[in-house]
Amino acid sequence: MVYLQDTAMETWSVDQVCSWLVEKNLGELVHRFQEEEVSGAALLALNDRMVQQLVKKIGHQAVLMDLIKKYKQKSQELKSPGETAPVTQAERKVRHILARNKALQWTKSYVLPEFPYDVKCMLAEQKCPDHSMRIRIIEFLQADMTKYLEGSLYPTTQQYNDVVNALLQAHPFLDEDGCGFFLWKRALKDRFKYVRRPIEDDEQVMRNKCKFGHRRGQTRKSLADIRFNEIKTIQIKEEAVCLDSEVDEHINWFQQEYVKTEKDWREIDKRMSQTLEIRRKLIGGRTPLKDVLKMFPFLQCPYQLFREFQLLTRTDIYKKIRHILESYSENILASLSLVDNPINIALQEKMKQHTDEDMLKHMKMTATCLLLPDVFGEDSSLFVIVNDKVQVSTPVLEVKNPFNMDVCEFSLYLEKEKLTKVDDCITALAALMASFHVFGIECPRRLSQTLNFLETLIFDSPSMKEKEKEVGFLHPVT
Repeated sequence: MVYLQDTAMETWSVDQVCSWLVEKNLGELVHRFQEEEVSGAALLALNDRMVQQLVKKIGHQAVLMDLIKKYKQKSQELKSPGETAPVTQAERKVRHILARNKALQWTKSYVLPEFPYDVKCMLAEQKCPDHSMRIRIIEFLQADMTKYLEGSLYPTTQQYNDVVNALLQAHPFLDEDGCGFFLWKRALKDRFKYVRRPIEDDEQVMRNKCKFGHRRGQTRKSLADIRFNEIKTIQIKEEAVCLDSEVDEHINWFQQEYVKTEKDWREIDKRMSQTLEIRRKLIGGRTPLKDVLKMFPFLQCPYQLFREFQLLTRTDIYKKIRHILESYSENILASLSLVDNPINIALQEKMKQHTDEDMLKHMKMTATCLLLPDVFGEDSSLFVIVNDKVQVSTPVLEVKNPFNMDVCEFSLYLEKEKLTKVDDCITALAALMASFHVFGIECPRRLSQTLNFLETLIFDSPSMKEKEKEVGFLHPVT
């Protein structure tokens, strides 16, 4: 009992956990615990479902859970030897807020994990990782994030961003074609979804989702519905264009890969490049967009929208939009036409409540997205809908709770249906602009100046200075 006496389980390393398992006659579990890098903190964070995934034998599961339970009880007794007072609702709320803040702040000091030897060699040689090596890196990042989050499987958007940024800053060669950020972030999210899948399918979890309104009104598709969609897809292929067997094979592969939890993004990129010409023929021939999306479902992913845009225009739209928002937000918000705008007034009030520079920058860029059509005196409802129902068929953004970073949501709508949910205002505006080009949609006349202004900046048109003078902008802030 040397570990229980000398050190708290929360501080144990993976090796100490393994030694403890041997001491408790659970030596068979050592290899599995080493693979998953289960430290003391992770051990205490295990729940029934995680133990079932980690440990195969029911007898070992029962013994392990009993040992953890007894340790927690003993630790509680040592901390409060007397009779503990009941926890009030206010105390519970304070604890919840503190725990949430802790989870939100860990990424500020995030450090990449110690990768295994073969991964370190590959990174040192700056070799482009193959699919299996990518999976290994993602698995280690997911395990490390779970450790930092004390067992939680629900990282925030900012935490995903910080981890991927740390990876690409340490190893810039992984940022392939300037789109590596989205590739790695998507893979990391998919990994967490895969790990959560057994938990989310749990009967009790499903009941809780129903109870608290998760996916309210949505039901799983019946076999008849799935079969109908398959028949419809075959009809689309036959009617839209004469497809050869190779293209048909690509489309079937896309549809099968899209429903997988862990996707092979490298192969997706390759096949999307190979089928670019057929997509342009379909879209140019006015094939209904919902039919195009059935054949090429990955066009619903922001990363693939950006990549398609780059293939068509040789322009990285995400980087361009980020530069535009970072450079012009201050000047746009200072425009005389926006001084008394309710959104601008709400922004100024919200900014008084925060001091963090990154948060203030995010709020200003979000406000710029919402207010840009007002600078030109155009119809903002064709550009972005704030906390309301989408009524237009052309591409439009939906934004909920724009200045609350914890619950803010951005979505891109096309033909009054949600095409994709995105993480932030930069991705949202980039996806909106890309969708007009990728899907060959004509710009609404009541939004022409706004979109023309953005396109001029995106494509670095020589007339940019004239446009700036026309709307009264100063030189961009750098």
